[in-house]
Amino acid sequence: SGSPSRSAAFDGYYQQAYSLIESARAARAFRLDLEEPRTRDRFGHTRFGQSCILARRLVEGGARFVQVNWPAGSDTEPAPGPDGSWDTHRNNFPMLRDWRCPVFDRSLSALLDDLEQRGLLDSTLVVAVGEFGRSPKIGSPTTNNVGPGGRDHWPECYTCLIAGGGVRGGQVYGASDRNGAYPQSQPVHPYDLIATFYHALGIDRDAEYRDHLHRPRRLVEHGGPILALF
Repeated sequence: SGSPSRSAAFDGYYQQAYSLIESARAARAFRLDLEEPRTRDRFGHTRFGQSCILARRLVEGGARFVQVNWPAGSDTEPAPGPDGSWDTHRNNFPMLRDWRCPVFDRSLSALLDDLEQRGLLDSTLVVAVGEFGRSPKIGSPTTNNVGPGGRDHWPECYTCLIAGGGVRGGQVYGASDRNGAYPQSQPVHPYDLIATFYHALGIDRDAEYRDHLHRPRRLVEHGGPILALF
């Protein structure tokens, strides 16, 4: 429960969300059959590829935030095919080379090209990131059930791709050591990454809000935006 003004504001947000879902523009955005066949071909006829087209159509329809998930969840055994899991605790390299990377590269590059051609990339921040990397040691038995040719979870060092939204293209920020195990130069913490997103969106990262126990919390507890990207 809360004050009447807070309740009214909350109801207003719900109404905004429902109005977007119920709008004709949103309904039309989900009509992938309206896309030109050659555009759908360029993205690839995979669940991820067609989801990237849907993301662009939602942006065109007025959606302010769109999340595209990889079709297979974690903790599922990686299997050949375009929609399988990235959870490569076994057979890491053939699976990435033959399936995961080609599908991901084709669809994401098509999305960035498509947004650019339509004049939407400058006003759209595109972020591609997972929750952790993969261990530099191959096939090392661990508690996470790593098998032959597999890799374990690895939170110490991984990659994020950011494009659009004022970010200058064609640059690499930071580097790992030769084993891909730990940052070697220009390390970035997840807090820094989140602060960078807020900066690109014009949101004050130092803004405070009150949680459900009425404690003051900041949008980002530590770190700051990576201004060199802009």
